[in-house]
Amino acid sequence: MVSDDSPFEDVSADRDYLRVLLTAVCVVAVVLATAMLPVLSPGGTQSPMESLIPLPQENPFGEAGGTSTGGSGGQLGALNPGSQTSVGGSLDSGDSPYQSQNTEPHFTVTSSEPAYWRTGAYETYTGTGWDGRADPQAYEGAMAVDGMTDSTVDYEVRLAKSATSLPTVWRPKSVSRENVLVTEYGAVTSERPLPAGTTYSATSVTPPDDPEVLQTSGRDYPDEIESRYTGVPASTSAQVGPFTDRLTEDSDSPYETAVTIEQWLEANKNYSLNVSQPPEDDVATEFIFQMDEGYCEYFATSMAVMLRSQDIPARYVVGYSTGERTGQNEYTVRGMNAHAWVEVYFEGVGWVQFDPTPGRERLESEQQAMQNSSQEYSASESGSPGEEFAVGTPTDETPTDETTTGVDGQESQSEESTGTETSADETGDGDGASDSGEGQTVSESGEFVVELNRTATPGAAVAATVTRDGAPVEGADVSFNGEPVGTTGPDGTVSGTVPYDDELTITVDAPDDEASLAVPSVPRDSGRSFAVAGPQAQQSTNASYELNTTVSVSVTGEQVTGGEVTVTATVDGVPVRDGDVLLDGEQVATTDRQGRAAVTLPTEPGNVSIAVEREAVSGNTTVALERLSVATTPTLPLALPVSGQTVNATMGGEPVTNATVAVGGEPMTRTGATGRATVGLPLASSTTIAVSKYGQTATTTVGGLFVNAAAVAAALGALIAGTVVGARRRNVTAETLWEWLRSARELAVGALVGVAVVLDDLLGRFRTRLAFTLTALRDLLAGRRSPAALLDALRAWVDTRLSAAGDAASGAVTAVSATEPNGDDGTPAARVTIREAWTRFLTHVSLRRYWTRTPGEIATHAIERDGLPPAAVRTVRDAFRAVEYGQRDPQEHVAAVEDAIRTIEAAARQQSGATDDTDDPTEGRA
Repeated sequence: MVSDDSPFEDVSADRDYLRVLLTAVCVVAVVLATAMLPVLSPGGTQSPMESLIPLPQENPFGEAGGTSTGGSGGQLGALNPGSQTSVGGSLDSGDSPYQSQNTEPHFTVTSSEPAYWRTGAYETYTGTGWDGRADPQAYEGAMAVDGMTDSTVDYEVRLAKSATSLPTVWRPKSVSRENVLVTEYGAVTSERPLPAGTTYSATSVTPPDDPEVLQTSGRDYPDEIESRYTGVPASTSAQVGPFTDRLTEDSDSPYETAVTIEQWLEANKNYSLNVSQPPEDDVATEFIFQMDEGYCEYFATSMAVMLRSQDIPARYVVGYSTGERTGQNEYTVRGMNAHAWVEVYFEGVGWVQFDPTPGRERLESEQQAMQNSSQEYSASESGSPGEEFAVGTPTDETPTDETTTGVDGQESQSEESTGTETSADETGDGDGASDSGEGQTVSESGEFVVELNRTATPGAAVAATVTRDGAPVEGADVSFNGEPVGTTGPDGTVSGTVPYDDELTITVDAPDDEASLAVPSVPRDSGRSFAVAGPQAQQSTNASYELNTTVSVSVTGEQVTGGEVTVTATVDGVPVRDGDVLLDGEQVATTDRQGRAAVTLPTEPGNVSIAVEREAVSGNTTVALERLSVATTPTLPLALPVSGQTVNATMGGEPVTNATVAVGGEPMTRTGATGRATVGLPLASSTTIAVSKYGQTATTTVGGLFVNAAAVAAALGALIAGTVVGARRRNVTAETLWEWLRSARELAVGALVGVAVVLDDLLGRFRTRLAFTLTALRDLLAGRRSPAALLDALRAWVDTRLSAAGDAASGAVTAVSATEPNGDDGTPAARVTIREAWTRFLTHVSLRRYWTRTPGEIATHAIERDGLPPAAVRTVRDAFRAVEYGQRDPQEHVAAVEDAIRTIEAAARQQSGATDDTDDPTEGRA
């Protein structure tokens, strides 16, 4: 109900005004809604209803072990992969986080090396997606690491979004969090979502990605690996298998097969986030044979399925690509970096990462998303073994151009590739003669022809086929360099191993007493398949050809003092078996059937030579064992006792992580992912800081601690002395400081009380006005008031407020005028007495510009220069300060001030009389 003093008066109802007002309100509402749509809809990709109200089918947290489709728009990205995942989707549906172009950070990483950040893996291809086993085990402090190792990566992660799966580098070895789970695929998960702001550190041991090492791996897989990771649906195998057979028929190893499949996908499929919805039966078949473009889910699924069709174990992996380097060893990983790739199992090595998605095109898409957000973006990544690609401004760690580097340093096939592209319908007839005609000699009647199935390389197993007039020759004895390798069978073929010599001579002894003839090999670079014409049957000749005898030596593992490394020796990709491994000229090991040997490096820094020899073939490489170094910087401008000191451990300019840091011989901490640690200095004049790792210890001395402390103390003493002198000059005492502090406290309390009173008053007025307004609106809607009456009432209310403000301003001016020091304005008499006493005191002080001095300086001058009574002067000074500056009650000082001012004036009169008596000694003389 409206009170009597309300400006709203009863008016007659006017329905026309009501309709006009309602129409205007609707128009305003539409305009406001249009303006607010971009604000309420995140990224412009959702409707306001979707952005404000979670839809029923969405699980904003995605409990671990549940089915995941990525979530709408990938709000959790790949931080919640779940135990099942679908593949594909259109950009409009927003179902896949791997289509997201969201530039919002999901987490940041400080890492000793850049890497892909893995969150999940899957083993079973269903045709429309992937399934994994949802039986993680509790993490108990360490994870087993199987297979060969290359380097150790230490990293620290800070989540910017909630997550149920912790990003790690493959293969994780340890993680700093408790109450987490580990899947059998090596993913670290949590039963409950970890909130944004969660931090953890982890250590991973990466597998080797050197093509020379992977090339030597065979197909002797563990039974469990082969049975679990080579299966595909029968319908998929029936279509994908024959095509992949033709595509990879010239591949001699699982590694070559993987590279061939990856390069075919990169060359024949375009990268695009805007693809149509895939069919419901088989995503891989659709992408390989029907689709022209796709994104990471399609590429990774297709490569995994194609590898499995060749009985090569492969699995589907999700997580995040490297992200953007935003600081020293720091990477910002965003929603748009959510990614899918493949892990391929290699015998004796383990699971190795392959990324068939065109890297440069993907980075360009991310760069465009950042530019749309008005942000610059540069990134570099290593997706597959031997592959690097970059976009944006290169860093000192990346290539200087924006090309995609393929295996063995060659540029991968892409849209700019000049080679012939092979599509699913252009793979040839599969007759195995892809290199035929290259460097071959056509045989004539009566001649023997020997054809090898591959290039002759020392240690390579080759099949030699002997024909005459196009027909296979059975029963012929074949020798390599005089050593019999066997007798040809019904198909004219015999198998043997190329000797470790610098030349090869193939000798064929004809059956049925035919003449023996020697056949020279053709140049090894003339083609994978070749034929050589022999002499006439009645002739005999010996011809030879020089073989490649240069061994390529690769070293896998941490190349540090005392490190355990694996040496791999190959010639044109063929393992050097039973080769002698020499360390600085001394034999230390022998290579196995894969051309590998374990070697322990020396414990002293320096260059070490590793060589591999067998008969005529040999090769070597040099490994630099860097020296550990340490540098320290104080956390304060100077190193002081019990202060902090930052320790930086490096080897060859690279940070050394997890190194032990000791101060004064006592271990204190370990270096982090950046090779740094902070330690406290002891209370001593000097101390030593030592860093130890890899059997090395680097030491530095931090001295002059007491000298620095003395210098700081002297500086502080000088500052304090200067402050004291300045305070004395201005007559600032401890009592004065206490008065200032007490006054400040009282002012603060008064201010808080005043603010509370004002807010309470405003709240009361708001409630009253709100009641008036609601009543007026109800009357308007009920027709009891017209819009014109409301406007009149509003105008009257504004006039009332303006009038009140004017009255308040006039009152303030009057109050200010009344505070002039005339003593007649109602100011308390006691305060006037104090001011008058101070004014009377100033008439006896000889300062010309006293208004530029503080009360303390004026009092000091009056005592020391004018000779006024010190006690009386101090009484007046203190009273004036207390009343004018300290807001103290003036009444308690009045009596003392009146006595003091009388004393001062009496002393001044005495001084004046004495001066008059002695001022002019000649006064009164004639």
